[in-house]
Parts: sequence; structure tokens; C-alpha cells
Amino acid sequence: MKTIIQIHKEGKYFVAVDLVTKVADQGLTEKEALANLKKGLEEHYQILMELAPKDQKISFLDIEIEKYAQTASPLSEGCY
Repeated sequence: MKTIIQIHKEGKYFVAVDLVTKVADQGLTEKEALANLKKGLEEHYQILMELAPKDQKISFLDIEIEKYAQTASPLSEGCY
């Protein structure tokens, strides 16, 4: 799954925010902030799946959004 994130620095911490879910986490490095955000997003979606009604079908939809991104410094997939 891909999502849209922003990273900024607040004091001595880097803060990574998922723009879709508003889930955020921090770390002393960008890599640490991304790793922490990844864990938080996995927990977020795990909870959503647990709370979803069991009698309704769940499916997944892939969309391509990269072509709309206008970032100056894209993150590589290996960072998270």
C-alpha cells in the first residue's frame, strides 16, 4: 500500500504525517520517523479491520497518485 506523507522538523525531532489518515509519528532522524509512522499506520489499519462489520465484503483498490506529486525531494521506497 502506498500513502501520501510529509516530513518536517520540530525542534530536535522529525515528524512524519500521513496526509490521508492524519496518523503521525516522530523520530530523531527521518528514517526513524518513517519507521515509527509505518508501525503506527499498520496498527491503525489493523484496528480498522477488526472494527469492520464481519458480514460485509471488504476489498482493496489500487490507484496511481505519483503522477500528481510535485515534491522536490521524493522519498525512496527503501526508507520505510
